[in-house]
Amino acid sequence: MGWTAGTPGPSGATRRTLLHRSLGAGAVLSATACAQGGAPAAPAGGANAPATITWAVRPSGATPEARERLLQEFKAAKPNITVEQLDASGGIAPSLEKIAAALAAGTVIDVINGHLAARQLIESIDAVQPIDDLVRRDRFDLNRYNKETLDSTGRYDGKLYTLPHAYGGDVAAVAYNRALFRGAGVPEPSSDWNKPWTWEEFREAMRRLTKSSGSELTQVGLAGFGYWVQSPIMQWGARWLTPDYKTVVCDSQQTIDAYSKFDELLFKDRVLAQSPGASFGTANTFTTGKAAVAMPCCAALSFARSTRGANIEWAFVTMPRGNTSTLDVSPVVMGIGKLSKQKEAAWELVKFFDGESRLAAVDERMPAVLGDMLSWIKTNFSEWPDARAEMLAEGMRIAKPLEPLRYHAQWQKMAQEVIDPGYADILAQKRSMVDFLKSAKPLLQNIVDDHARTRGGR
Repeated sequence: MGWTAGTPGPSGATRRTLLHRSLGAGAVLSATACAQGGAPAAPAGGANAPATITWAVRPSGATPEARERLLQEFKAAKPNITVEQLDASGGIAPSLEKIAAALAAGTVIDVINGHLAARQLIESIDAVQPIDDLVRRDRFDLNRYNKETLDSTGRYDGKLYTLPHAYGGDVAAVAYNRALFRGAGVPEPSSDWNKPWTWEEFREAMRRLTKSSGSELTQVGLAGFGYWVQSPIMQWGARWLTPDYKTVVCDSQQTIDAYSKFDELLFKDRVLAQSPGASFGTANTFTTGKAAVAMPCCAALSFARSTRGANIEWAFVTMPRGNTSTLDVSPVVMGIGKLSKQKEAAWELVKFFDGESRLAAVDERMPAVLGDMLSWIKTNFSEWPDARAEMLAEGMRIAKPLEPLRYHAQWQKMAQEVIDPGYADILAQKRSMVDFLKSAKPLLQNIVDDHARTRGGR
């Protein structure tokens, strides 16, 4: 997914705005594996007809060399299909802008990957087409994915537009420092998703693991609670926006109560690295032994690698349970371009990426295919045999869908104009959490309603 916790997501600009921005269209790079790269696209035909397709790539962990090898493998399997790459790198918003600019310049994009949801790609730049017919025809097994997250990210208005190929998120895993837990006499937390530690157990552990000297915090229980917009409140089933994307509910009692739990950790207990009295600078508080628990974003493997040389004994645990216990993760999706004239060839590439979780492996991310997760974990976490990494597979299987606000086409506008400034005021203790949630409701609802009007009430 490539995001940093708290970083605004997809652009709120309309497709027309994006298409008319003075952006470069992005160079279309022919893969050297494709012997006739740069040749004009062949007419659409059968599965074996010659075809040249363009893949809009938003890479995460994949190096150009790794993508090149992947395309070489595809070329060997499908010699009639030539794949050219279009650079769509960067954050969600810049990536969407690059794709929009390429479309405005006349580039036909056949496959798109690296974004969070079909809704983004449709409502922002109208870039993907339904694939239900292909799934039915090929009897493609959708049970290979987490159904809830597939539905929330891949479907739009009842149709399937995208498939997940990997997982990212604002809490890709939860890790704890075993030595700090032992030193504080705190029982080691559970790695069993059927028996996660309770919120009360979690809160008490964080208090016992926090140390201070006067008003200054010298050690904290928790490095950070993912992304404050959704990670804490997901454990209580609360949300900002209803699943139909129509009504802002951040002022509901359920959401207020959920944030009150987070507020206690942040200000009353002062157990986070963002709490008053904490001053750790830019150092990684977990790898420097200043935080007992970490909730790293993006990719669990990247987190594990960050601990190399840190001389820390660590392992993975569950999220604390409120009403539920869930990682804050979301699939990274791939789909077929709306204007593609080579739908069959594009579908072959999508299926190839999905098969054996090839694209996930290249991106060094947890596969979205449930049956591939354990083997991927065993291969990539062998360096950390005591990390209990196998529990991540079950965590992905039961993970709840992301907050709908994050998939809304106007998310960036909401974040920049309302959410980020509000949280800055909360951290500075200029306003309370409850006051902000109540005042944010009408501002966010106006943005939601304005967007619906531009789409004819949808």
